[in-house]
Amino acid sequence: MGRVTDDNKRELERALYYDDAKLTGMVANTFPAVLGRLIQKKNISVMRIVENTSISKTYVNKLRNPSEKNVNPSRKVVIDIALAINATMEETNSLLKAARYQELYTRDAAEAVIIWGLIHRQSGSEIRRSLQEKGLGGFFKEK
Repeated sequence: MGRVTDDNKRELERALYYDDAKLTGMVANTFPAVLGRLIQKKNISVMRIVENTSISKTYVNKLRNPSEKNVNPSRKVVIDIALAINATMEETNSLLKAARYQELYTRDAAEAVIIWGLIHRQSGSEIRRSLQEKGLGGFFKEK
């Protein structure tokens, strides 16, 4: 677990009542809200996301719709979308957290390549090319 998670867990253990716990770093935004803001900020069309991923237009639209209750994208779908919109490391991790996943993980070979690419300001297509070159091109295919 991360430092914030560990600190919050200790706060909850110490608190006699839930409201007594001083929790930090709480995720307040829903995935559709975070995704919608990023798409707007980057001025990216849904079609561009569809063209740069293996995700259907219907599914992308469901992910953007806050009224869709039972749409939970997989971790790989979230990362796939982040690369399609050329998200930064911070934006990618924000999307992951909003979808209730941990941040990018350096102990996974494919995610380490992605992290390196983001740190070095590579585009999503450049990162995808690096994954292919390293034999990790199947990262986004669901099992």
